[in-house]
Order: sequence, then structure tokens, then C-alpha cells
Amino acid sequence: MKTGKLIGIVGLTCLIAATASAQQWTFGPKLELGLSARSTSVSEVKIGDVLVGSGANAGDAMGAGIGGFARYDRSRWYGQAELLTQRSNVANYYISGPRNGFAEYARVSRHAGRVLGGYKPLPWLRFTIGMAVNQYRRDQENYYTASIASYYRLADTYPAYKDEYLASARTYEVAQSVNDSFEKVSFDVLAGVGVDVGGLTIDIINGSSLTPVVNGIMHQGQVYDFRQKYSNWSLQLGYRLFPVKAHLLAPRRSNRAYERIKKDIPFYRNEVHIAGGLLGEDIGSAFLYENRYTRYLTRRVGLSVGANIMRLSKGYLPGQTTEVQVLPAVRFLPLYSRRHIVGLSVGPLLRYQSGYKVFSGRPGVNGSPTTVNLRNDSGARTFSASVQGTVDYQFAISDRLLFGPWLRLSSDYAYAGIQAGYRF
Repeated sequence: MKTGKLIGIVGLTCLIAATASAQQWTFGPKLELGLSARSTSVSEVKIGDVLVGSGANAGDAMGAGIGGFARYDRSRWYGQAELLTQRSNVANYYISGPRNGFAEYARVSRHAGRVLGGYKPLPWLRFTIGMAVNQYRRDQENYYTASIASYYRLADTYPAYKDEYLASARTYEVAQSVNDSFEKVSFDVLAGVGVDVGGLTIDIINGSSLTPVVNGIMHQGQVYDFRQKYSNWSLQLGYRLFPVKAHLLAPRRSNRAYERIKKDIPFYRNEVHIAGGLLGEDIGSAFLYENRYTRYLTRRVGLSVGANIMRLSKGYLPGQTTEVQVLPAVRFLPLYSRRHIVGLSVGPLLRYQSGYKVFSGRPGVNGSPTTVNLRNDSGARTFSASVQGTVDYQFAISDRLLFGPWLRLSSDYAYAGIQAGYRF
């Protein structure tokens, strides 16, 4: 299923949800943050002199996603359909050759379509089961191709170490074959629990693959029996926008608590924040600083823009990048009280990165210079754009001073941090 078709399905789902006469239908955006992941292999195989085996943990980069959902509620049960675009870890394996080896945390871009349903013992509590179909795209081939070509050039340049470099080339050829063996489509079974807080939906979901993401490795015309599945836990946040009257606009005038809030809390149209955070994909090596301004159109809805800078340093391999981000967004306040505020912001994430990145390398033979493997996205100046969603909680120290944590998800990365704000 191509991205255009997915967008069409999302649009149709929105139309159905927004125009349905029954008030049980709701629709809204959804964010997903991976919490943990595990991969399991059916077997370990030897391909020539290279061993391919399984790791147990999918690493610290669990992935994130953004999308939309349509939901139908009854008193004791509900059904939901959703579409997400994600960056996720779906496999973990190691490749060990005679001269070098490495672990691979297989990260993919994927589109996921899900059908969920469940039982509601309480109006705000849900137990969920469901199924998902995933379409994958894994963009690692250029990296392996460049590494293989580099080792062949080194073998020609340094004949005394030809055997060592050719052994490394064979290791990367096997890695490329594993990469090419990833399935394009897989199916998951889902189970979890969720709560509803007004229009805000919060779910903890476990997803386990029914079909392997790697189902045999084709290398030089021969198939090797290596299969790998995965399971993961994720936090899912959604907000029900439609019907507009029930979930987006202010509560009815008969709501005494809301009338008291309007009387007791002045309406501040302007809000500024300073924030710091870490890149969730590589915690400890990338710090993000942010300035954000919001202009509120009503007490609950406003327009914001953020200007960020992030510095990323690699460890033992050379690599240093500076990233500037701009984030225009629409901001909602699903929870708005005297001391507690929950905010949701959705919009584009524009990134400009300068510097260089190196993803793997090894010392040379007998004291020769260290070698590194570059790939197409190691370039010094790049611009990219994606969609981001941010959720934050603020405690109002006073009517004007705010403080609390925030979490941001995009199609590529996840970020988390602390912010302080002032409204006027």
C-alpha cells in the first residue's frame, strides 16, 4: 500500500467520522512512543565464514509514530480503526565474520493499519485487543554497498592486507543479503489497556508479530533458514476532535467548574517557554534547547512557533553535527484548570543540519590509519521536514509562571525534556 493510498484512506475515515450522525463516532490525531522491544530468532546460521545470529534486545531506539484514528463507542464496548506512519525497530541480529563483526538494530520506516476493539468495565477504562498490518521500507542498502566497495578498494590499495579486507567485504555482503531479505509486509496481534480523560486517550499497547520480519536469507542464489520476530510495548496518546461540540470546544455553560475557572483565571493570550531536552534515540549524546511562543485564539486553542538548536556528538568514531529546528504548530489544551494544564501541539518539524556523521569503522591493520564507513546521509549540510506532535504537562506555580515535562514524537525521532513558561 503506497503513501498516497494511505492518505486517501485517512481522508475518507475523517469524513465518515466527522459527518456521522451518531454521537458515538469520534476522530482525532494519535502519537506513539515505543517503550521497549525484543526480537527472537528461530535459528542461527553460518553463511560461508560469516555467522548470523540473534540479539535479545532491540536497543534504546524504540521508535515513534504519528497518525489518526476513528472510534465508535457504546456503553460497554468500542471499536477503533487507525493509520500510523512510524520509525521503528523490528529486528536485532549480529553478524560475525573472520575479521570483524557488528550488531544490527534494524530500523525501518513503516505504515501501519490497525483494527482494535475492546470491553469498557467503566466509562473511562478500556481493555483492548486487535490486529495490525505493516508495510516496511528499510533504507540500509546504500550504506552496505559503500562499505563493500570501500573494502575492495582497500584490498587493491594495500595488497599486503588483501585477505583481511576481502574478509571484511564478505561480512558486509552477508549483511546486505540480510537487509534485502526483510519482508515488505507483516501482521501483528495487539493487546493493551487504555483510559479516557475528556477527549484525551492514553493507551499502553503490546504488539507481537504473527509473521516473521525476516523469513529466510537469500545469499548468492541460496536460501538460509533464519527467521526473526519481535514484540514491543508502546505508549499511545490520542485526542478526539470530532464531534467538535463534544470534544474540541469548551464545555457547556452548565459546567460549573469551567465557569469558575473562567472567572478565577485571567485569559492570557501570550505564552513563552524555554525548554531543554534529550534526543530519545541516543540519550546522553544530544541536547536540545528550545524557545517557543504561543498566541492563544481562545482559552484552549492557539498557534505556536518554536526555534530549537541541538548538538550531537558521536563517541569513539568521529562525528559532530549541529541541528537548527523550526516548529510551527496548532496547540490545544484538553486539560485546563487553575494549577494543571495538559497541552497538545501538532505541526511540521523543519530541520537544518550541518556537520558530519560516521556510523561504523575500525582500526587499520598493524597501526595503519583508522578506517571509517561513510554513507549517503553522512553529508555536512542537509535539510529535512517531517510531522511532529508534542504533549506536555504544566504546573502553574502562579497564574503566570508554568513548569513541567514535555514529550515530542516525529516520524524520525523522539525527544523528552523539561520546560518553564510565562504567560502575559
